[in-house]
Amino acid sequence: MGKTEQLEQNFLAERTDKPDWLICNEDGKPTAVNYLKLADEILKNSPLTVAPFGDDMNYYMFNGVNWEQVKKERATAQAKRVAMHYLETEDVYTVRKMEDTAKTVLVQAQKSYNPFEKQKTDRVAFKNGTYMLKSGEMVGNNPEDYLINGHKIEAQTGKTSPNINAWGKYMFGNSWQYLKEILGYAFIPEQHTFNTITVLLDETGGSGKSYFVDKIVKPLIGQDNITAKDIDTLTGSNGKSARFGTVALINKLANIHLDIPDTRIDMPDVLKTLSGGDLVEVEGKGVNSISVELYALLMFASNNKPKMSVSSALLQRMHLVPVIAPTVRDNPKEVAHRATLWDESEAIKELGGFAIECIEDFKKAKENGRLTVNSEIEEATQDWATSQDLVASYLQEARRETEEGYTGGISKRVAYSRFEDWLRDNKIESKMNRKTFGTILEQKGYLSAKTRQHPDGDSINPQWSFIGLDLEKYS
Repeated sequence: MGKTEQLEQNFLAERTDKPDWLICNEDGKPTAVNYLKLADEILKNSPLTVAPFGDDMNYYMFNGVNWEQVKKERATAQAKRVAMHYLETEDVYTVRKMEDTAKTVLVQAQKSYNPFEKQKTDRVAFKNGTYMLKSGEMVGNNPEDYLINGHKIEAQTGKTSPNINAWGKYMFGNSWQYLKEILGYAFIPEQHTFNTITVLLDETGGSGKSYFVDKIVKPLIGQDNITAKDIDTLTGSNGKSARFGTVALINKLANIHLDIPDTRIDMPDVLKTLSGGDLVEVEGKGVNSISVELYALLMFASNNKPKMSVSSALLQRMHLVPVIAPTVRDNPKEVAHRATLWDESEAIKELGGFAIECIEDFKKAKENGRLTVNSEIEEATQDWATSQDLVASYLQEARRETEEGYTGGISKRVAYSRFEDWLRDNKIESKMNRKTFGTILEQKGYLSAKTRQHPDGDSINPQWSFIGLDLEKYS
């Protein structure tokens, strides 16, 4: 053996910087691997968490910004890849050692609780750091924050967004401030501050609202944070099943769907549940149902007002935002005019500053205890609610005048029967029963009492009737 080779062997044997997971004999030659120590080393540099979720386990990998949920196969492959690197570095790699290391990593990554169940709502993770809402500072992204939702754009504190604001103001007018607050709210994984459902209403069509959403709103929130379930699937209306519809909302910041159908929505109260911030029971294919807290902001767009029965609770949450921009489709003059108001390519570059602007606007709305719902939004929403009140619409069309001082009224049975005939005549599907119909009429001021006097002829026996009311007969 030459002198140089001897010196190299002596150096290797006397190394003191060997990793503590590598087991060596007294000559310094590697003989085995401490899998627990190696797994801990891997998890420190390549964070992985295996957390319970219902009857199953979910796998999460930290991507440098946020924790990304992955399939077990991907988590296993990643553990094997990193294990191979460590073992090859110390020249102790074998397939068996790699597989045993990966198995140990997955075991060591398991937690007895799910740290992602209650998201932190005081910080937002971006590509270049985490924005702290209270202080306005940017700090390093920290896996210990256990944030699921991250954003691939770089936050730019203090940067203005003149092109995005010009674009949004042109599209939505005075309602633009409300939308900025809502977009800021979409960064926060909770629904306890405000319970909102937003509908972008473009009754003339072709204004470019969908293009604006695709170019600005979706990249702002992040496509990975968005799902796009249509309103029929969420509510189980018009032949669609809601059984597996809501599972897609888990861990999503927003549900954005840009086409509300012109058909009637059968169970709109489901929207109230989904925007309530309470536990919701969801079910996935092949797995048992589980109760989770959903926080996806509900946003829809439509060229027509949604057709649904309106409860007071739903009305408090619904905000119809009118699109005021003129039609741009097949309108070269309008295209040219918009080009003088903002630069689209520059607007896209402003997303990082606009994100912080929206978050700060949401913070102010939270401090004030209300969103900036202006008169345009209020009027559009109230007009929609009035048009969706089936009983009010029925009375407006079917009510007949009675003589002053008339003490009789139409019987409850006949009134509801004629209401059903009116629904059929107008091809309206409604699940309103007789009791609910009567309650709504009484709320509108038609008191009920027993009487023999009826507009179509007196009865022998007294019948429960709506006093002072007469209704058209539909055939």
